[in-house]
Amino acid sequence: MKKYAIIGLGNFGLNIARSLMENGCEVLGIDLMKETVDKAKDYLTHAIVANPSNKSILESMGISDYDGVIVSIGQEMASSILISLYLKELNAKKIIVRAISEDHEKILEKLGVDDVIFPEKDMAIRIGKTISMKNALDYLPLTDEYSIIEMPPPAEFIGKSLRELNIAAKYKCQVIGMKYNLNQGDGESEEVKTIIAPSADEVIEKNYILIILGKLKFLNALEKIQ
Repeated sequence: MKKYAIIGLGNFGLNIARSLMENGCEVLGIDLMKETVDKAKDYLTHAIVANPSNKSILESMGISDYDGVIVSIGQEMASSILISLYLKELNAKKIIVRAISEDHEKILEKLGVDDVIFPEKDMAIRIGKTISMKNALDYLPLTDEYSIIEMPPPAEFIGKSLRELNIAAKYKCQVIGMKYNLNQGDGESEEVKTIIAPSADEVIEKNYILIILGKLKFLNALEKIQ
């Protein structure tokens, strides 16, 4: 069983704790505020009320024994930076820190933390890209070059198999999944079926949503097809 420590149990930290627990991980949470810890304790294996900016507290937690540490200290940039420094000194295996500004992000990168999460910036980029693309329903950046989009099939794709379309060769993109509503048109609540790694013989229907991986410049070209 993997073990994670979450420092700061506001909404962001709480939701990460919940997700980790749901996925079978052991989760230790620490926060300065007792009320915050009490609110989160149902989603934690262990809970501590203490000041995480105190290096001796972090040391007593045996932080190097955890598979990863997530730092989510809300708007307290100075505390976040200090805790990240201490975690590096205590040889934490993987340090993931939530940034609250671009300057904060730069400092954390200079400290050498493993991952910097900037939820507000990342979500703004994702929403902006999604609504700026003509047909994209969702957009997920993977690297500076590669992304995943969800889009309805162009009219010329409908009724054809992936083999016939040969999207990888023609458009330099890969269809990695499809999904569609099983209950479409019957008045019932939506039940979505997802096909991962569809076969070359899978025929694209009108109600399908395509999940496509590729370089952004090729995805941009693909989603503009009528």
